[in-house]
Formats: sequence, C-alpha cells, structure tokens
Amino acid sequence: MYEVIIADLLSHPRVLETRHHMHHSIPKHDHMMRVVRYSYRIAQLFRADRRTCARAAILHDLDSRLGTLANHGAIAAEVAASLGESDAVALAIISHMYPLGPRPTTREGWVLVVADKMASLTDMTAFVGGLFTGRSLRVRRSLCQTDPFYTPRRPRRRIRRLWRSVGRLGLSGQA
Repeated sequence: MYEVIIADLLSHPRVLETRHHMHHSIPKHDHMMRVVRYSYRIAQLFRADRRTCARAAILHDLDSRLGTLANHGAIAAEVAASLGESDAVALAIISHMYPLGPRPTTREGWVLVVADKMASLTDMTAFVGGLFTGRSLRVRRSLCQTDPFYTPRRPRRRIRRLWRSVGRLGLSGQA
C-alpha cells in the first residue's frame, strides 16, 4: 500500500517534526497522513499516478506557516524539490489550495486538492467530537507547548476592554 511508497519520507526529520506542530488544532502529521490515505484511494478514480499523489500528500503542508493560505503550496513545493522529489510531485503540491491558490494542471494536483479538503473536514469533525471527551483540548494544549510556531492570542483582553468601555449597559447603550 502507500506506506511502502512514502517509507523514506516518513522517517525524514522534516516530516517527523510535524508530529509536534498544530494544524486545525490537531497534529499536522495526522492531517498529512489522512491526506495520504485519501489521495492514495481516490487517485485510481482520477486515473492519476498513486506514487506521485502519495508523495505529494505527505509533503503538501511542510513549512506551511511560512506562507499564506494562497501561497504556502509553492513553499511546500520548493521543500519537496529540495528533498529530491520529481517535478510532478512539486506541481501537485503547488496547487493544493485551489480555489485560494492556483488551479491544478495535472490529475495528481486535482487528487491532492480533493484529498486535502476531505481531510480538513475530517480533521474538524474529529476535533469537535473530541471536545465531548476532552481529548481535543488535551491534544491542543500539548501542541501549544511543543509547536515552535504557536503564538498565543489574547482575545480575553479585548473582551475585558470592551466590557469596561460599554459597562453594564451593553452594546446598545440603553438601560
């Protein structure tokens, strides 16, 4: 199956470190593996090369935080090329954020777009389901401590400031 196709990448330090990075409030590695599974399965439906799809899927979000939603595919494609991946893999990765990014030009690119969207929906579903058991918050707290890119936000300050400015009258200003 797909494990043989990506075995060398699964042991690569850049891929291994994604176990400690947050993505959709879950480990980025989990998201990337989910995309690999979906890509491998639907590649056959698109008559795409399974090897290219699986290798593009495991690398598609490396260094994604160095860019924006629209351009992080190009950054990940550069990383893939620097790791010696084929042009077909890099080309699939570049367009994985369509329609926010460029339109895919290959079957493998379309496979990655669809697989990434499916995986993102599944990620969010798993996170919401884990809220009932407390697992999602435990995982998120752990990732907040290990993710070098994570910067805590301070929304409560804004809420306190708003509360002080409007007081007990509320936003309407009426008693």
